Amino acid sequence: MIAQHAMALFWGVCLLTLGWMTYGEASVSENLDKSIDELKMHYIKNDSELHNAHPVFIRVLKDIKVNLEEPEQNLLMSIIMDTYSRIFTRMKNDSQDEATKERLAHVQEHLKKLQENYFPGKSAELKAYAETLWAIKEDDPVVQFKALFELKRVYREATQLRNLKNKERRRRQAKITKKQKS
Repeated sequence: MIAQHAMALFWGVCLLTLGWMTYGEASVSENLDKSIDELKMHYIKNDSELHNAHPVFIRVLKDIKVNLEEPEQNLLMSIIMDTYSRIFTRMKNDSQDEATKERLAHVQEHLKKLQENYFPGKSAELKAYAETLWAIKEDDPVVQFKALFELKRVYREATQLRNLKNKERRRRQAKITKKQKS
């Protein structure tokens, strides 16, 4: 029963996310829409878990446009697409119904095409770097000493990136100002 509730929540978020992502330039194609509806009917028997104030992706999507610049937005969306791909792969592996497996593959293929066309990048590589960093044991004295030893170089690199970002922003502002004066 808990698995059904989790699936209900997942599909609700999935539909909202797909709707948000395709809102700008395109809509969900008719055959994709049908596949999603059929999967919803298969997985979502009770939607009480869908509205429990614990969304999977929506919270991130709310802040994406406000807090992140376009390259960061694209990277995050690419990571979200990767996450959906892993979820659908797991669902296909767990499913006994061939029709459900086909629908999941169909939806997964659409997400893959969307990611390739609109959110290309190195999200898998960046995710691996992030996972490596998240796995660092902060309470390990050796890690602490090494981190302290490397701090000046890391700090210089971060400062250079910040300065580059500020330089880019000033250049864009100057370009906008120049166009406005013309």
